[in-house]
Amino acid sequence: MNILAIGAHPDDIEYGCAGTLARYASQGHKVFVATATNGNIGSAHHTMEEIAAIRKAEAKASAALIGAEYICLDYDDEMFFEDRAARLKFIDLVRYCRADVILTHNPEDYNPDHELTSKIINDIAVMIPIAHLKTPNPPYEVIPKIFYFETAHGLRFIPTDYVDITDFMDVKLKMLGTHRSQIQWMSDNFQENDAGGDKFFENASIIARFRGMQSGVKYAEGFIRALDAFRVTTTRVLP
Repeated sequence: MNILAIGAHPDDIEYGCAGTLARYASQGHKVFVATATNGNIGSAHHTMEEIAAIRKAEAKASAALIGAEYICLDYDDEMFFEDRAARLKFIDLVRYCRADVILTHNPEDYNPDHELTSKIINDIAVMIPIAHLKTPNPPYEVIPKIFYFETAHGLRFIPTDYVDITDFMDVKLKMLGTHRSQIQWMSDNFQENDAGGDKFFENASIIARFRGMQSGVKYAEGFIRALDAFRVTTTRVLP
């Protein structure tokens, strides 16, 4: 299968589903990692152009750890809005990846970029096979299955499905660790985070351990499946 994980910002995917992506990759599936924005406001110490380049390089390094391809749609961080061009850009992304499964943000989360990324993916999923919607990459006759990954701190999130990531927790943390710029950002903007980055990794570990406790393993990632017409299957597609 072809798997596309799309988040709003670099490092969103690592928190939400890096262990699952690592497990997919280990099983021979083709994995794509994409972000809607380039994260260009994610620093108080670099220009917007500098931090965008840094964050894209960090995301590419993270994806490379599992042999995944990283793609950035290059919208401005926190100034990402929906229009016809955005829909077509998302359609083209999915067509390029020929995605069978898409992992993305929960429709309700704390950040508007998260919610809009989820909304557009949901809106365009049924449009992938439509020939009259012209994009550089051609249509293919699949409507991808969609799963939502964890919200920030797991708030209002009750999984329908779990993936055992016990054997891939170290990979998840290594992927998170490539996002060095965000350790500084979290320290600058959120008092609960320290300059050394301990909270950056601890929060991800706590959520994974909690979901593991719920599902009877050491570490897990939780997902909510999108139960919409043409996206429901009797076959398990999560790894």
